Order: sequence, then structure tokens, then C-alpha cells
Amino acid sequence: MINFRPAMISDSEVIADFNCRLALETEQKTLDSSTVREGVLRGLKLAPEVRYFVATIDDAVVGQIMLTREWSDWRNGWMVWLQSVYVRSDCRGAGIFRGLLEYSMEQVKSEGNVVNARLYVEYANDAAKATYRKIGFVDAGYEVMEMPLTTY
Repeated sequence: MINFRPAMISDSEVIADFNCRLALETEQKTLDSSTVREGVLRGLKLAPEVRYFVATIDDAVVGQIMLTREWSDWRNGWMVWLQSVYVRSDCRGAGIFRGLLEYSMEQVKSEGNVVNARLYVEYANDAAKATYRKIGFVDAGYEVMEMPLTTY
């Protein structure tokens, strides 16, 4: 049985581990695990701007999603960004991501004034794109650009 819940501080180690796995699997990047652990712990303390949700099976975390908020003056509401989406490899294909998404969206919508959800995905990650399209995401017509202000 899969359960969904907001993440707790006690989940920080597994979330950090999943984030490191995610970077390696999707971008072939090896992250500094201590930086990631610190980032997860800080994120867990920044609600409601940052919210983590986890999926568990028999109390073991098997999936995660992080939502961050961005204010849209054009829409007079919050846009939530999906980030750090990860499902343990042996649990993929069981509806965990869909369940996490539905659960987390219900949680943030209940807080009010959420107008849409967005995400970014690597250009070459066709499997992820197909999954996102299948559940209702569409191309927003933007490219994400960044200006690094520090190294990581």
C-alpha cells in the first residue's frame, strides 16, 4: 500500500540521497552530498515557499516531490514549481509519481490562490516528457535560462 504525506525532518537523509541519484541519472552530475543534505534541511524549514512530499511503502520512503512557490502578478496567484521529483527505481511504474502529484496538488490548492503548476525537464529526457504530457502538462512556450551567481 502506497501512502503519501508531507515530508518531515527525519526524511532529510533519504530525500538528499534521492536528489543525488536524480542528478546522476538525469544529468550525469555528481552532487556534493553534504551540500545537498544542508539544502534539503533548509528547504524543509522554508514552508510554505518550499514543500516536500513523500510516498511511502511500509514506512519506507520510495518517492518524493518538492514544490516551490512563485508569485505571478499577471495571474494574481501562486505558481508552484515541481522540483526534485524522484521515485526509487524498483518502484517505478506503480503510479507513485501520479499519486505524489495528485496529493501534493491537493495540499497546495487547499491553501488557496494557486493558479498553475510548472516544471522544467532536460531537453533529452524523453521518458520524463512523455510522463508529464500523459498527466496533463503542456509546453508553456518558454525556455529556461539562468545566470549562475555561484558554483555548486
